[in-house]
Amino acid sequence: MKRKIILVILLGIFATATYADGLKAYLSYAAFNTPDNTPYLETYLTIKGSSVNHIALENGNFQGRVEVQIILRTNDSIVNFAKYELAGPLITDTLTGILNFLDVQRFSLGNGNFDIELKLRDINSSEEPLTSYDQYTINFPQNENTFSDIEFLNSFEISGETNNLVKNGYQLVPYIFNYFPAEANTLSFYSELYNNVIGEDNEGFLLSYYIRPFEINKKLDKYSFMKRKTAEHVNVIIGKIDINELPSGNYLLVLEARNKKNEIITTKETFFQRYNPNAEFNLSNIYTLEDLTNSFVNDLGNHDTLAMYISWLRPISTDIEKSFAQNLTQPDSDIDEMKKYFLNFWAERNNSNPLDEWLEYRINVIKTNNSFKTQITQGFDTDRGRVYLQYGAPDAIAQSYNEPHAFPYEIWHYHQMPDNQKNTKFVFYTQDISTNDFQLIHSTAIGELNNYKWGLWINSRSTANLNDVDAGSQDRPYTGRGEIWGGKQNDYYTLPR
Repeated sequence: MKRKIILVILLGIFATATYADGLKAYLSYAAFNTPDNTPYLETYLTIKGSSVNHIALENGNFQGRVEVQIILRTNDSIVNFAKYELAGPLITDTLTGILNFLDVQRFSLGNGNFDIELKLRDINSSEEPLTSYDQYTINFPQNENTFSDIEFLNSFEISGETNNLVKNGYQLVPYIFNYFPAEANTLSFYSELYNNVIGEDNEGFLLSYYIRPFEINKKLDKYSFMKRKTAEHVNVIIGKIDINELPSGNYLLVLEARNKKNEIITTKETFFQRYNPNAEFNLSNIYTLEDLTNSFVNDLGNHDTLAMYISWLRPISTDIEKSFAQNLTQPDSDIDEMKKYFLNFWAERNNSNPLDEWLEYRINVIKTNNSFKTQITQGFDTDRGRVYLQYGAPDAIAQSYNEPHAFPYEIWHYHQMPDNQKNTKFVFYTQDISTNDFQLIHSTAIGELNNYKWGLWINSRSTANLNDVDAGSQDRPYTGRGEIWGGKQNDYYTLPR
């Protein structure tokens, strides 16, 4: 099942490319289930209030209205839809304080793969509607305990009201982004645990939720919490985590349910990004320091060699580690501090045998330096080198360097990746094959650059294809007006060689 990060559609990007002053909106989704196993999809739509035309009302206030159409299809058949007018809040002055529009909808769907079409039209404008497409998979097995998706929240409170923001006795105001800026001091979330298999004694379970770096499968103890729960057919999970001191970086919020034997019953995770330039970095708050005595780092060589090895770690480092390591590679940095950092870096990833972990990685760095280096950049520091080192060798690579209208490109395909990602793709291209400098322009992996118009970039050698504004879709990326003669991008993308 896709995670929230790759479900956020930045419609404002398409609007900006099409209309200078057009609608700007943001959409995300979360899948939930019911006690009778009827899965449904919640949609969270925010429209930037200042991008909507507001007109004067008879009472002297101003209001904007947007026509929203959401269509859900499977196998080209419509399975659910909604078309309605979304009225914005009343305002007294259109020059200041225009609030955003917020809307939550629920669509009963069942399990399956769904195509989602969103169309927005400013009722008080003559501009063409804004349209975008995406896909979503829902899968709630009937005979297993499962979590719903994780919904980020702006706020929550107990409520007895009945409206689309209220669920299971709580009013939930969604936070539709997976990005938490410096001014965001808390991370709030909502989820549900469906206990489809409950023992005769209806035993309780241990609920834990924690934050871990995206790059390392190790929970951050400061951001780890546990609660004992009594199993119900639906357990409501609401949490709030203070992230005031959480440094900038890529993270996963993880939910786990364990039985009395401490065995994992089920788990769920979602990706988010944190920007916090005020957080301080030091070695002790990154690692539990390992002792240098008789360690392998004492034989790594001089200052320059160790600095080079530390720079090689960038493709697999967290943002915290990158920030700290940047200072360690300076000419005046302390070599003992460098050794401590290097040892603890590998002990964090393989505490029982950090040396073997380092040696295996070193072999792969040498491979990337030989295969992907450019005239000015070592292979490990290129886009292809970074992807290779971070995710391993791809299962298939489609290379096309001589299509009539396309720049040279490569499409990498991974059948299985960390964090249960499947059928993941990376698209690289270069405008000059002699440089060997292929840039990443699109990926379906969590946290990577996602650009459904990557086909336009590849085919930008043929300028006639640059004016079309079709948003494309994930399975069939847009490549211009119709098929490009001699082009193989869609075939290679859908069925990698």
